[in-house]
Amino acid sequence: MLAQKLGIKPDARVAYQLTNQGVVIWDLTTGNEYTVAQGDPNPAVGRFTVPQKIKDIIGATDDVLKKRLSESWRDGWSDERETIFTELTYRGISVLGL
Repeated sequence: MLAQKLGIKPDARVAYQLTNQGVVIWDLTTGNEYTVAQGDPNPAVGRFTVPQKIKDIIGATDDVLKKRLSESWRDGWSDERETIFTELTYRGISVLGL
């Protein structure tokens, strides 16, 4: 319901951070940022720049992402690996055995 109220599309990729005041939601599809404060029915709307790395991951093919994930396992966990893992999971692709 919150996504509907904010106008975020059902298939949008989002990231969020809980804060002491409420939640900040980043729509990675549009570059919109929503700050929803506890008890305030009017979220603040702003803009942010989606990092190119994120755009590249979202735009990559399944095979490219699987290859990048499997080739980087020795590097340890990183924001990039987490984003690739999350994107593959979003697409319904099991990462077990990669």
